[in-house]
Amino acid sequence: DRDFHPIRGIFNNHPYDFRLTEKNFSTEIRLAVVCPQKDSSILHNYLWKAVEKIRIQGQRTDYLLDYPGFYKAFGLNLSVPSIGSVEWANCPEPTSRDIQKASYEIARNITQAIDSLKAGSSPNVIIVFIPKRWASFRRYETPTEYFDLHDFVKAYCIQRGISTQFLEEETISKQDQCGIWWWLSLALYVKSMRTPWVLDCLDEDTAFVGLGLGINKSGNKGNQVVLGCSHIYNSKGEGLQYRLGKLDSPVFFGKTPHMSRDDARRTGDTIRRLFYETRHQLPQRVVIHKKTRFLKDEREGLIEGLQGINEIEMLEIQFDSALRYVSSVLKSNGKMEDDLFPVRRGTVVTLDKYSALLWIHGVTTAIHPKRKYYQGKRRIPAPLIIRRHVGSSDLIQIGTELLGLSKMNWNTFDLYSREPATINSSNAIARIGNLLERFGSRSYDFRLIM
Repeated sequence: DRDFHPIRGIFNNHPYDFRLTEKNFSTEIRLAVVCPQKDSSILHNYLWKAVEKIRIQGQRTDYLLDYPGFYKAFGLNLSVPSIGSVEWANCPEPTSRDIQKASYEIARNITQAIDSLKAGSSPNVIIVFIPKRWASFRRYETPTEYFDLHDFVKAYCIQRGISTQFLEEETISKQDQCGIWWWLSLALYVKSMRTPWVLDCLDEDTAFVGLGLGINKSGNKGNQVVLGCSHIYNSKGEGLQYRLGKLDSPVFFGKTPHMSRDDARRTGDTIRRLFYETRHQLPQRVVIHKKTRFLKDEREGLIEGLQGINEIEMLEIQFDSALRYVSSVLKSNGKMEDDLFPVRRGTVVTLDKYSALLWIHGVTTAIHPKRKYYQGKRRIPAPLIIRRHVGSSDLIQIGTELLGLSKMNWNTFDLYSREPATINSSNAIARIGNLLERFGSRSYDFRLIM
C-alpha cells in the first residue's frame, strides 16, 4: 500500500519488507548495549519503553501518531538485554582530566566494549549511551587536529560491519517521548539491515548517485587526503552500497576540492561497476548529484567512466539562504495577498535554460486532509538551486525525482529532508570516510553510517 506520510504508512501497513518477517526470515531485532555502569538502570528501564504505547504530547498532533509499541508498529520483537548479560557491556569512566586524552580514552573504551559484544553475542544493533557528564569529551578541535567521538566510533564500526545507535542522556530526558520513540524505533529497524519503505515515483531504468568530497583537516598542508564518495540509489530510492577512494590529483578552487579528469574517470568507472555488482546489469540512465559545480574535466571524465550508459544527468544542488519567497493567495475580492503559509512544497521556478528553484521544504498536506502542514513551523523556507551541467531530462522529471529522494532518509520519520538523500548521505559518508583505514575496492552498506 502507498502513503505519503511515513509514520502512518508504517502504522497501517507495516514496513515494506514485512513479508520477510511473516516468512520467519527474522522475527526479532537483538540489541546490545555499551553503557557506563552508573547509568545502567536508567537506560535499561528506558529501553523497555519500546514495548509500551506512548501518547502524543505537545503540539505535534498535526503530524505525529501515538507510538503503539515496537511490535505493533514493525511486526517483530525488539530484544532488550539484561544488565550483566553478555549483551550488556559496562564502559569505564575516563581517568584523565585532559580533554583530548579523556576523549580518546572514552573512544577506546567504547570500541573495546563493542568488540567484546560482537564476539560474544552477535547483536543486530549496539546502543552506545552517552551521559551528560561526557559532554565536553564529545568533540574538540585544535589548529592541527579535529576529533568527534561519534564519527570515530562510526568509522571503527563501519569497517567491521557493526551497526550502532548513539543514545544520549539528554534525549531520554525529554518530554516528547512519543516522537523520540518513533524516530529511535525506525533507526533500530533500519540499522538491523531492514527496509521500512521505498518509492514508486522513479523510473525503473534510472540510478541516482550522490558524490561527496571531503578533506582530512588533520593532514599536513599539501598532503591532505581528499576522498571521493560514490553512493548509489536504485529506482525505488533504496541506497545500495557506497565506495570511497582517494583522489590522486585533486583540483582546488579556493578551499573547494574538485576531481581531475583522471580522478573523475575512475569515479565514473567505480559508479558503473558498483551498480553492476549490486544489480548485475547497467541502468539506462544515471543521475549524479553534487553540491559543487561540475568542472569541464569532471564532466568529461565522468562521461568516459560511465561508458555504456545511454543517458547521463549531472546536477549541482545548493541552498541559497538569501533567497526567501513569500506565497501569495487570491482572495474573493480578486486581489492577491500574502498567504499565512510558506511556498508550497514542490513549487518550481525556472531561472534560465540551465537552472531552476525547487522548494523541497515548504507547506504540504497535513495528516488531516483539510489542514496544511509546514515542517518545523518556523522561518521562511529557502529553495534548492538546481543547475544542470550535463543532460536533457525535463524539469518536471528532475523535480519529481528530487522530491522523492527527499523522503528516503531512513534516519528520520520527518515527512521529508530538506535535501535529497543522495546529497545527505554522500556528504556524511565523505566526512566520516576520512577516518576509515581502507579505500578502493571495498564497498559498505550505507546503513552502517546512519
